Amino acid sequence: MTRFERLLVLANIGAFLAFLPLLVLLLPRRVEAVAGGDPLVLLSWLLLIGGITAGVAHVVAGAWSDRWAARRGTRRGMIALGLVATMIAFALLAIARTPPLLVAGMIAFQSCFNLMFAPLGVLLADHVPDARKGLVAGGMNMALPIGGFGIAALGWLSDADAIWPFVLVAGAVAACVLPLLLFWPQDTAFAASTHRAEAAPRLVLLRGDFARAWAARLFVQLGAASIIGYLFLYVDALASAARGFAAPDSSAGVATLTFIANLVGLGAGVVAGHLSDRIERRRAPLVIASIVAGGALALLAWAPDWRLILAAYAVFTAALTAFLSIDSALVAQLVGDRPQRGALLGLMNLTNTLPAVIAPLAALTLSSGGVTGGDSLRWLLVFAALASILAALFIARIRSIA
Repeated sequence: MTRFERLLVLANIGAFLAFLPLLVLLLPRRVEAVAGGDPLVLLSWLLLIGGITAGVAHVVAGAWSDRWAARRGTRRGMIALGLVATMIAFALLAIARTPPLLVAGMIAFQSCFNLMFAPLGVLLADHVPDARKGLVAGGMNMALPIGGFGIAALGWLSDADAIWPFVLVAGAVAACVLPLLLFWPQDTAFAASTHRAEAAPRLVLLRGDFARAWAARLFVQLGAASIIGYLFLYVDALASAARGFAAPDSSAGVATLTFIANLVGLGAGVVAGHLSDRIERRRAPLVIASIVAGGALALLAWAPDWRLILAAYAVFTAALTAFLSIDSALVAQLVGDRPQRGALLGLMNLTNTLPAVIAPLAALTLSSGGVTGGDSLRWLLVFAALASILAALFIARIRSIA
């Protein structure tokens, strides 16, 4: 990797540290501390509102970053603006101790974070040649398991809701993103894509392979949204049911689960991405990863023992990391020759935010239908497992990239 690519990987790790510990541990724990009734309902509404905000904000920010880059030749300034705004949003969330303030904090965070995250995500298409996209995307998606280590560390360091974990996470985010902004190479130019533009006219790209890639990522990300947003409550339900639960409390259980899973998944993205570069194939590894992810979610939902739950979550994390790494490279190739690639990747990011809307809606529907607690979350995981397997069918139909 070049120096710029290494800085990009580090900055992406910072972006994942911004939202993973927040959504998996800090926000659910704050909800449990302030909710007067069922925390599942308040958490679902927060995730739903946050998902809608993120979807709109990312599309707008991606299109804005195209205009910013067209005028200034770089997306650097917009990333810096988003970083500052994200720090302010973290401060608001840290002091939010009522449901209305949590809603305001969630809207502020998703708006500010995506102002940084949208232009950051386009840099893979902007500056990395196709021959190295898999490797660099794999490095960038190491952020998923590293973010999991952040969750584990917070779970072990703090067993109750507090302000200081929010401050610690914000500092870690700044430490990871600032090097990219401070040491941005002055000679970094937009890289020319080797993707065959003449073989994929604009309308065909949007309606054909781009749409299939969009649907596949949407279905796989349903699994991520279903488990990430509700992991703390799911572990809490397992502890209450004593299903072989071996952790002293729910925070420690989440910490143990995420640490082991992300230790297994740490190298999965880099290995999978680099392998897809070497064999010059993206589709077949993506099909395998989506099927494995679906099977792991099904096992996670119905495993009778804590040790099987640990294994299932580890396999899912590795499969998800591998899928996202290869898929990021594939999508970057699809949009690499388009001047509006920021806007296109903003649309692609709806595959991250729509599941964050669908999963809470499904959880609320199950809850209102009389399915409560761990059973609601278990059926949600089954639904996500089927969606992950369906993603393989869409990947198999992509034609312009092998």
